[in-house]
Amino acid sequence: MKMRVSLQQLPHSSATRLYLRRISAALRLLGLQDGDGAAGLYQCEPFDPDRRTIVMIHGLGGDALAWSRLTEAIEQCPQLHARFQVWHVVYNSNAPTLVIRRRAQGYLDETWQRLDPEGRAAARSGMVLIGHSLGGVVARMLCVDSGDALWSAAFTVDPRAFPVHTLAAAPQVPDVFRFERYPGVGRAIFLAAPHRGSPNADNWLGRLARILVGDRTTEIRVLRTLVREHPEMVREELRATYQQGRLNSISTLQVSQPVRRAGEALMPGHDIPYHVIAGALPGIDPPGDGVVPLSSALLPGAASTLVMHAGHNLYDNGDAVNEILRILREDVADRPAL
Repeated sequence: MKMRVSLQQLPHSSATRLYLRRISAALRLLGLQDGDGAAGLYQCEPFDPDRRTIVMIHGLGGDALAWSRLTEAIEQCPQLHARFQVWHVVYNSNAPTLVIRRRAQGYLDETWQRLDPEGRAAARSGMVLIGHSLGGVVARMLCVDSGDALWSAAFTVDPRAFPVHTLAAAPQVPDVFRFERYPGVGRAIFLAAPHRGSPNADNWLGRLARILVGDRTTEIRVLRTLVREHPEMVREELRATYQQGRLNSISTLQVSQPVRRAGEALMPGHDIPYHVIAGALPGIDPPGDGVVPLSSALLPGAASTLVMHAGHNLYDNGDAVNEILRILREDVADRPAL
């Protein structure tokens, strides 16, 4: 069980180590290096049933080390460290967004089952999700009830009519497209998250990645089989994509992707306040951080919104870290001690 991870911050002067991390991330994304072996949920310290949990979810091609600065800032703040413990979800980011969401839920479920099998720990309630980039979209999907919105964007049949008995691993597919918000979540913070997709998924590099990164997951192989055997069950605009297996984290960030479009309207419940932190750089058209446009990162109904003069990697930005600490202190003030 992956329950420990060293989050020693990489020195900012260590360009070689940072470069190697980025190369490793690219290899994992392309399936040339094992991305599933390191996937799971990691704790930074032994489980405390009386401290609430902060769950950090990295972005595309990222890892837990991306959160070093924020994790250390929380641990070095006596007020916050006394009330929170930090967990990290690490996932293989070549999978489609909704598959990543399902796996993140599985990592959380497995961890809670092992640490608190009777479900009595106070730490289960008031969880704070913090997600960067693609991880921010995954965090939002953990805060919502999907209903049939995502399913109906992909399929023409009622989910109860899905041929789960004739396709291997088919029961996984309805769970990917239909879900309820994760129990115990009390707040969410989204950093530079492409909630309305990213134009980069449609540029030449995105097109190349969609060709190279695909057909890596069981769920996608099931969809390919489904299109071959029951094409009428899949919406026409998605049949070719599913049949070719070109469905991955990048393709599901395309602005025009039907399931992603359907997910735009899914917002956290009124009892889950959410916060947006976004970057904007001069000379960028459309306005944004160079990766995610502001029009995609900003969300209506946010409890707070901060647009910073910064690039995409907000997890390593001192002002963004300070804003997260402010939100966490506000959360502590709003909630009685456990």
